[in-house]
This record gives sequence, structure tokens and C-alpha cells, in this order.
Amino acid sequence: MAEEYKELVNLSQSDQETILETMSDSYCPIQVDDRIYMIPEPVNSLIDRLVRQLEENGFQITTGEIIGKRGN
Repeated sequence: MAEEYKELVNLSQSDQETILETMSDSYCPIQVDDRIYMIPEPVNSLIDRLVRQLEENGFQITTGEIIGKRGN
């Protein structure tokens, strides 16, 4: 069943289509400062690769040290 997204009503058809196509992409949850955000799968993969690179270079990393703490 179709849903109406009131935020899209005033946008052009092209902009609406672009936004809706983006919404259909694969997203992953990420928690930052006790809030959950949905990020695209490629961004999540990038974060995972960066963490792996840090660990390979001798850094002992827990996710909370990189993201989710205020002031980082």
C-alpha cells in the first residue's frame, strides 16, 4: 500500500523520484551519542574498513572509542 510523505509534496517530480529511490537503497543502523541513524550500506562498509585498517596498524579499537562519545 502506498504511503504519502508530506515532506515530498512541494518538491518536483524528479526530486521526489530521487529521494524515493534513495530510500529504497539498503541502509544500516548506527548509534551515535545514544541516537540511532540509518546510513547507506556503502558508508557502513567504509567505516568497517577504516576500523580494520586502524586495528591492522596496532590500534586497539572498540566502536565506542570511535563513534558514540561526545567530543570525538
